[in-house]
Amino acid sequence: MSHLKEYKSNARSPEDRNLGDEWIDWDGRDNGAINEGKGLFLFFTLAVVLLADFLIVLLVYLITPRLASFIEELPVAAWTLAGLFIAATAFWFLELVFTVYHERNYFLFRSRPHFLFEMVFSRVVKLSRLFGVSRDRVGHSFVKVSNAVSRALKRQVAEERLLVLLPRCLSKDELKKAMELKERYPLDVFTVSGGELARKKVKELKPTAVIGVACERDLVSGIRDVGGRLSIIGIPNRRPYGPCKDTHIDMDALEDAIRFYVGPPRHIEKKEEPRNGAS
Repeated sequence: MSHLKEYKSNARSPEDRNLGDEWIDWDGRDNGAINEGKGLFLFFTLAVVLLADFLIVLLVYLITPRLASFIEELPVAAWTLAGLFIAATAFWFLELVFTVYHERNYFLFRSRPHFLFEMVFSRVVKLSRLFGVSRDRVGHSFVKVSNAVSRALKRQVAEERLLVLLPRCLSKDELKKAMELKERYPLDVFTVSGGELARKKVKELKPTAVIGVACERDLVSGIRDVGGRLSIIGIPNRRPYGPCKDTHIDMDALEDAIRFYVGPPRHIEKKEEPRNGAS
């Protein structure tokens, strides 16, 4: 069980912190703890898929008389293409659902999930807002979906080069604990102040896998940037004082992600204390 408990919110004004780029518009209000499951993003993804299918059918229906006036066979071809589009979107969604909930790769093409994530994500966010669902709730759910896909699609490599990126706003105690993981696992750990520096660090070190700890907004941005090229697991931070100030991390989740990539911790031999009278 995680060592983290429910934190009492103590959000303050935006002026008492150095806000990251994703939080420039923060108004100081506390949105409460976020703990969305995978189903939220998948639900609105399905809604986007069905809406796209409906619009395709409506378009073909509207242009069918005009197509028939040109060539008699064109309506049949248009309906065939519409049917293929609907079948393809349904098949992709089923691939996604089975992969996410079983954490096994059901995709015929490994590059497909992140390519289609990019196509649907902004539409999912817009649609969810119409139903009063915040960007951060959708982002939290998306990160969990992406993590499941990353675990399912992970390829074995000869030598895993794992990079852990931490936010500069972690509380001092938890930052120290996270940094100490370097002593137990073969990995690199760095703090970064935003998405741009995170991307530079990835480009500089060329890791085979990345674990990012950040707010949902930064994680979504990072996953969309490098998720198609690298295996990446995101861990949303906890924000008892609002964004960008003394945030917390689920250390159990972090270590679980690290073990997924590099295996169990290294055994650290303790130095024996000299016996009494020994020189």
